[in-house]
Amino acid sequence: MFIHLKDLLTEFKDSFIHLKDSLTEFKDSFIHLKDSLTEFKDSFIHLKDSLTEFKGSFIHLKDSLMEFKGSFIHLKDSLMEFKIPNAQFSMLYDQ
Repeated sequence: MFIHLKDLLTEFKDSFIHLKDSLTEFKDSFIHLKDSLTEFKDSFIHLKDSLTEFKGSFIHLKDSLMEFKGSFIHLKDSLMEFKIPNAQFSMLYDQ
């Protein structure tokens, strides 16, 4: 009976050690999951910031193109104004 009790205690001890190892493994897996989620969150924030920066750059490009278009129209109008008086001067010279 004593040997049987000793075997039961040894089996219990081994089971307890196995449970402790399983809990340690679970804890390590949980920490790894937590770290992975933190890394994902940081990557997501970086992506969000990058998209915001891209949007800002796109808006700046759009504004620059509109400004260029306005400058081009102003140049075209200035050339037309220059051409009209020049044409009137030519008409005076021809007379």
